Amino acid sequence: MGAKALFVDVLYGSKLAFQSLGLVTQTTMKRRKAKSAFKKTLINQGIPPEIANEIAKEYPNPINELFSLLKSSAFNERNHEPE
Repeated sequence: MGAKALFVDVLYGSKLAFQSLGLVTQTTMKRRKAKSAFKKTLINQGIPPEIANEIAKEYPNPINELFSLLKSSAFNERNHEPE
């Protein structure tokens, strides 16, 4: 691999890493806002705040699901390497 190809790979890898970090941050902020709106809606519908908090704790977190998927995929790949 030439120096130019290596440089291009590093450049695009860095760009992808920064974009991924931005997407994770954006997703986290949007989830927090949606979870808060969900909890407020529950309270407005007459559910006591304590119960609304418990229900809101179960609001899905796509970042945790993504990391779990990536971790299990990496683990499965490692176990299926030929010896």
